[in-house]
Amino acid sequence: MSRPTTGGWYLFLRSFSSSIHSQLPNSTPEANDLFNKVRVLSTGGNIKEALSLFYSTPQLNQSQQTYATLFHACARHGNLKQGQYLHQHMISENPKKPQDLFVTNHLINMFAKCGDLDSARQVFDEMDRRNVVSWTALISGYAQQGRSYECFSLFSDMLVNCSPNEFAFASVITSCDYVCGKQVHALALKTGLIASVYVGNALITRYSKSCEDNFVGDGSEACRVFESMEFRNLVSWNSMIAAFQHWKLGGLAIDIFCQMHGGGVEFDGATLVSVLSSLSESYDGDNADMGLKGCFQLHCVSIKRGFMLKIELATALVKAYSDLGWQVSDCYRLFMETSSRDLVSWTGIITAFADREPESAVFLFRQMYREGLVPDWCTFSIVLKACAGLVTERHALAIYSQVVKAGFEDDRVLANTLIHAYARCGSISFSKQLKGVGYVPETSLALQDIEEEHKQEQLYHHSEKLALVFALMNEGSLRGGGAVIRIVKNIRICVDCHNFMKLASDLLHKEIVVRDSNRFHHFKNRMCSCNDYW
Repeated sequence: MSRPTTGGWYLFLRSFSSSIHSQLPNSTPEANDLFNKVRVLSTGGNIKEALSLFYSTPQLNQSQQTYATLFHACARHGNLKQGQYLHQHMISENPKKPQDLFVTNHLINMFAKCGDLDSARQVFDEMDRRNVVSWTALISGYAQQGRSYECFSLFSDMLVNCSPNEFAFASVITSCDYVCGKQVHALALKTGLIASVYVGNALITRYSKSCEDNFVGDGSEACRVFESMEFRNLVSWNSMIAAFQHWKLGGLAIDIFCQMHGGGVEFDGATLVSVLSSLSESYDGDNADMGLKGCFQLHCVSIKRGFMLKIELATALVKAYSDLGWQVSDCYRLFMETSSRDLVSWTGIITAFADREPESAVFLFRQMYREGLVPDWCTFSIVLKACAGLVTERHALAIYSQVVKAGFEDDRVLANTLIHAYARCGSISFSKQLKGVGYVPETSLALQDIEEEHKQEQLYHHSEKLALVFALMNEGSLRGGGAVIRIVKNIRICVDCHNFMKLASDLLHKEIVVRDSNRFHHFKNRMCSCNDYW
């Protein structure tokens, strides 16, 4: 779903509602008294009490400004049901009186903010007179709900009737596609509203979404908008950092943050989350130590500024440390220091353990379950990945029973992850059986400089071995009852897998045919048709 620039939307609401709190013109003392009481209650979040007081007051004292205050409170708290009741009450109490433009704008805003855009459009279409606030409220509502076609269409109609303000520009830019965004960009230049920080922020967001993993074309346009802005706020900097992180250009994201920090610009937790994500993507292998140093510095800044209380920042730190090779035990200690932990933070720590300590990952998953958190699709996929690193299949089977219980049994990605887990577990156990008949893993083929035991594990998980185990798991459904197992791969079979298949053909009393990038290999009774030359 498309999202408008938060800063622009927030300021629009503030300017939209500021006139509510002015002194009521030509009103009675009773109406003024009701208005002030309702305003205090609704501002404090006590909407039900404010509405109860309003409904119990004679209709004569129910002013238009009080209606507007209540509609605004319903919009702010997303209380559509109460807003609908208030709307019905207003119509029943004033059936013949034309609705005030000021109140109707607040009514449109309430429906739009609560997601009832059909009602918002109906009220809008029935208006005898509209102003720029009427158009902007509905345009912003369409943008909030990701209805880009209606948003751009309404913005086009607005151009015929009145001049759009910066908030209408910001909303339509963030919701429309690249081509329409370019057209609105050109119009902003023509009208002079390109100088607005909200329009500039919206353009950065628009162009960063248009550019996938390529820093050309649209990506450079986002940079040009950023560089041309005379004034930048926190959203401007955060948008540019997030854009570089989205383009996998973590180094540039870090450079922007250093420029921001060096210039004395205040940052928030969202800034640090984006920079941490950039660190883990930019530094790996030989320069991981440099990335860890950056993590330590950002960690210190987070503690100094009090951001460590934010769960999203603690989760980002755990992920960055884990990706950069920090000890998982230290990641776990950081995780435990977080005062409150949600599903995202639990999934993050399980991910950190999944590759390096899969048993601990499964244990953490169970602990999360005991604390009453319900796993989502992502959590299940990570813990199933951890099960693939274990020798036995019982863990994968236990997790899969919870997948079924949660209603994800038809999910193709989770099903593939489960198959991979079963196959890896089966490959390890089957390899151990073959060792009894002469199989010796060719650990010299392992590409990483790791312990001998880990080199063997890497060989167990080669794709042709996994494919063989998967075929054995589904033997009954294979053509011809599985007498011949056929495997196809797009690269050359390695020496270890070649030896493995020869021994497996004898142990299983089956013919195994492997088609690699060079030839067919027909394995039978410990022999291969290629005579060990390919």
